[in-house]
Amino acid sequence: MLIIGNLADGKRCVYDLPSEIKTAEQMQSLIYGSNNGRLAESQRPELYNQPKLLGLNGPMWNGWGTLKSTGETVAVIRYEKPCKY
Repeated sequence: MLIIGNLADGKRCVYDLPSEIKTAEQMQSLIYGSNNGRLAESQRPELYNQPKLLGLNGPMWNGWGTLKSTGETVAVIRYEKPCKY
């Protein structure tokens, strides 16, 4: 499921979420904090201040995408369910 959000600089991004999360309200109910660690050289600026979601790994960088509705290039922020190995 893709939900549109915002980056720290005000530009838009898209959240790539597991299929069980279908609405922005469901995503909001999982937020328990934000990725507010020190903005380091090793961290992409697009990940700074993105929400941490209960029970999911992320936020993770997933490249750039294009919104079909506007043609706008947006950052894709991915979240995944943890896997058992």
